[in-house]
Amino acid sequence: NQFPWKLYDMLHTAEKRNEEHIISWIKDGKAFKVHNRNLFIEEYMKKLFNQTKFKSFQRQLNLWGFERVQNGPDKGSYFHPLFVKGRRDCCQRLTRVKLK
Repeated sequence: NQFPWKLYDMLHTAEKRNEEHIISWIKDGKAFKVHNRNLFIEEYMKKLFNQTKFKSFQRQLNLWGFERVQNGPDKGSYFHPLFVKGRRDCCQRLTRVKLK
């Protein structure tokens, strides 16, 4: 499954296109946040993940071990200790949770 790499590349693309109002890394590069859910679905999810439901995207994040920040200034962002800006190579170390 290519999910971590697609996600990483999507964040890089959003940055290059000045679309960080849609999705971006948060300041320290250790988490990311979807800022505009509707534009995210239209501009990224449909094209990269062939999905139209945000819940499906959230499920993928959960299956890959991402956690949602519950409070503080980064509330609503998602993080994984191995998913860090500038370290695309670490994507290979992420593993998908096995379903029962």
